[in-house]
Amino acid sequence: MSVIDELKGLEDRVARRMNELRPLVDEYRELEQVAERLGVSPAAAASADTPARPRRSRRRPRTTARANAGRRGTTRSNGRRDQLLAMVKDRPGITVREVGSELGVDPTSLYRIVHRLEQDGALQKRGRELLPG
Repeated sequence: MSVIDELKGLEDRVARRMNELRPLVDEYRELEQVAERLGVSPAAAASADTPARPRRSRRRPRTTARANAGRRGTTRSNGRRDQLLAMVKDRPGITVREVGSELGVDPTSLYRIVHRLEQDGALQKRGRELLPG
């Protein structure tokens, strides 16, 4: 294999990894904006006692990653979950877009929570409307 071929392979791997990480970078930027709105300094958030997540192996099954995701950051996700549920109870028929706007977050970051709440029977989704379960 020539040096040019090796460099091309390395270039491809770097591009793939950057594409894998892009959603995490976008999420981090959203969290920075929310932290700023809440008056939380990024340094304080970084020094919180939550350890950095270990790098995931590419061989790890997706279901394991999902199971672990449910254990990580439960305080934060429960907070957002509780906020979303309270808004749905106060305003039946509210949309995910409206919730995101009022919470100051990207609505796409709420769909995972909405899906879990649907599965748990805590809310129902009818079209775009969110209704108490």
